[in-house]
Amino acid sequence: MTQSVLFRVTLLLIFIFLLVVGLIYARAFLVPVFFAGLLSLLLLPVSKKIQRFIPNEIVSIILSLFLFLILICGVSFFISTQVSNIISDYDQIEGKIREKTHTLQSTVNQYTGMNEREQEAWFDKESEELLKSGFQKGTTLLVGVGNFVFGLTLVMIYTFFLQLYRNKIKLFILSLIDETEHEKANTILNKVQSLVLHYITGLFIALSIIGVMNAVGLTILGIKHGIFLGLLAGFLNIIPYIGSFVGAGLPIIMALIYKDSLWYPVGVLAIFMFNQFIDNNITTPNVVGGYVRLNSLATIFIVIIGGMIWGVAGMILFIPLLGIFKIFCDNIDSLKPLSILLSDDESEEENFFSKLFKKFKRKITS
Repeated sequence: MTQSVLFRVTLLLIFIFLLVVGLIYARAFLVPVFFAGLLSLLLLPVSKKIQRFIPNEIVSIILSLFLFLILICGVSFFISTQVSNIISDYDQIEGKIREKTHTLQSTVNQYTGMNEREQEAWFDKESEELLKSGFQKGTTLLVGVGNFVFGLTLVMIYTFFLQLYRNKIKLFILSLIDETEHEKANTILNKVQSLVLHYITGLFIALSIIGVMNAVGLTILGIKHGIFLGLLAGFLNIIPYIGSFVGAGLPIIMALIYKDSLWYPVGVLAIFMFNQFIDNNITTPNVVGGYVRLNSLATIFIVIIGGMIWGVAGMILFIPLLGIFKIFCDNIDSLKPLSILLSDDESEEENFFSKLFKKFKRKITS
């Protein structure tokens, strides 16, 4: 009995090891395929609606992809315009940094006795190393932009063919399963499609809401480029728990550069903490609707594992993939213990803020 259990555990560990190694080595192929799979499920209702007016499946798929491409181009144009505005303020930013540096040097001299020449020599050495690393990061950024364009092209191509051959893929999956299990398999496939559709659309709405809240808060504080930085911080929330910290960093730096009082960075931090509280307790539970019913521990683990395996793409992709895996666990008896481990108990019972939000919504609609 003990040897049998040990043998099974050994096989499981070998399988996990081979799976992780396979995911790492097949990253260049699998990441665009998985993004295309999610995108094809998202655009499927759009192409079906277009097909009502244009009874040609290929044309409807191409038009749905064209609409998505227009959205991507619009977002890219907005980001590039805002980044160019920040770059145009380089001289002003440099002057503010020099002014802050001089103030910092006086403070350091007052408390440590290190004169300004020694500090300048140290700053020159550090800035030279920072410049070298900045050049390397700039080169890496250009390569990353090229890889993004190439990856987006692959995703569009894969999405087209996944939508075109979706019926054949479904028949292929059903042919691998006994006929008595076809009803359960169809139920799982429908749940997967519903999860992806509601999760992505709900997530987009939730990110937009917190982005607007961030932008309004930063604008009220008078932080320069506050609208762009707020929306960018909202978009970075697509990476749970980590994106919010990264998104708050740039506005805090801008507040330190442009404002004389330290209360402005504190105010920025307070705004982001308040908005994150609203997002976690009201916006996301009610807009996303709990379609990915994963507990916080499972979410943190899968984000870290996804980042270790596929980088930022893994942090984004592994949450819906784990949600899809949980659907299989819910419907397959042998995997139900894993479903219990991954489930969020709070999703079954609404929290105080969700109940308050629904009461407020009913009063408005009534």
